[in-house]
Amino acid sequence: MSKPLTELQQFFGAYFNQDWVEDHVSADEVIDTFLLDSSRDVIFTVRKEILELIDSYTNESALQENLLHEQYCYYYYPNQWASGLLWLNHIVGKFDNYLLKN
Repeated sequence: MSKPLTELQQFFGAYFNQDWVEDHVSADEVIDTFLLDSSRDVIFTVRKEILELIDSYTNESALQENLLHEQYCYYYYPNQWASGLLWLNHIVGKFDNYLLKN
């Protein structure tokens, strides 16, 4: 029996899938699309799960492995961000700004 995907896995797997660059010009555009597509409850849940991922951080290579193999994220953040923690905190910030305005 397979385990259901978490909201975080669905966020990364659906929005940062292998073809995300064909549909979006930037990772921020992907995040914005998710925010427009999703309910406040889903956004809050993904935000909470990102914060849990941040809290479980041990090192960059473990985070990269987790994002690719456990979260199904095909965005390679080191091309634009100095660390995964910076990128994940950026996502949380975008979520917070959206939730404040909507």
